[in-house]
Amino acid sequence: MRISDSGIELIKRFEGLELEAYQDIAGIWTIGYGHTGDDVQPGMKISERDAEELLKRDLRPREQAVDSAVKVPLNQNEFDALVSFVYNVGAGAFRGSTALKRLNRGDRVGAADAITWWNKATVGGVLREVLGLTRRRAAERALFLAPTEPVRVRDPEDIEENSRAEAVEEGPRRGNVAESRTVQGATIAGGAGVASSTIGRDNAEELDQIETNIETGQGMTENPSAGEGSTPPSSETNSNGADSGETGEMVEVPADRPSKHEVHAVEAQVQFALLILIILAVLFVIFARIDDWRQYRR
Repeated sequence: MRISDSGIELIKRFEGLELEAYQDIAGIWTIGYGHTGDDVQPGMKISERDAEELLKRDLRPREQAVDSAVKVPLNQNEFDALVSFVYNVGAGAFRGSTALKRLNRGDRVGAADAITWWNKATVGGVLREVLGLTRRRAAERALFLAPTEPVRVRDPEDIEENSRAEAVEEGPRRGNVAESRTVQGATIAGGAGVASSTIGRDNAEELDQIETNIETGQGMTENPSAGEGSTPPSSETNSNGADSGETGEMVEVPADRPSKHEVHAVEAQVQFALLILIILAVLFVIFARIDDWRQYRR
């Protein structure tokens, strides 16, 4: 396809005509209708006819970029709007844009909305919104969505083009619930809680089992001096040297019995880890909600 006269006029309106080379807000040397390149030098001057020729030459690769990147049929207005968009942001940026991805999925309204996101530029090393870009993106969006032929309102199969349908207000939503960062944040919070509670439960159960083994003697070990087949002594001497009168094998208590201090330290560490994870998850959810409000107005 080739851009129409109305598309060219849109580009001219927002690019403006400069017959002497100048530096744009990004510091790039420019002349004519937004023409840039190595051939533009400080002090360079051209005529209006030269500017027209440069524009025609610059439009061809932009038209080819749109033709090659878009995989769905386009009407003239959609094509014109996209060529104007590519003329401003560049073919590389267009190929990686959300607008193109949505368009190739058949989401034309979503693609038109994504075009308006390209309204910022780096000025003096700072990324900021530029009013001229905001206006240009709005004009390109409007052209992209403008019909090129009369709408058939009686055809029930043409519901997509029927502008007489009773309209209701509904805020935009993401195409997939899994794409919502609110849902992702909630998942992280839930996962953090489950992981931390599992760790805490396992540690508590392990400590409880050790205490139980110590109390019942199940955690004791046999005296290595008592071999198989040996005859147990008839009596044992207690710590005071007295004969206890009881028989049995010598046992010893494990030296790694946890103290109350160690138990509390483990519990405090688990609780602290749980608190950190939950705080991070909450901050993630808050950030996601702010981002959703800015990008999706919901």
